[in-house]
Amino acid sequence: MITAFMLYCAMQPEKINISKIYFKSVNDCVYYSEKLSGQVFMSEDGNQTYECVCKLVPSINSDKVK
Repeated sequence: MITAFMLYCAMQPEKINISKIYFKSVNDCVYYSEKLSGQVFMSEDGNQTYECVCKLVPSINSDKVK
């Protein structure tokens, strides 16, 4: 078990299409969060924005971490 940083992304405002990926480095997590956040997608329900945040995960299986 190791400490990792989880990149959590979801479509806003409905919080659909949720995805998660784990990084060893906070710098990698923040980089992808900044690059992915703010993208706007057109859908049948109107425009939706993709938002991402990094969260500290105190203990996770090392096989799940990039």
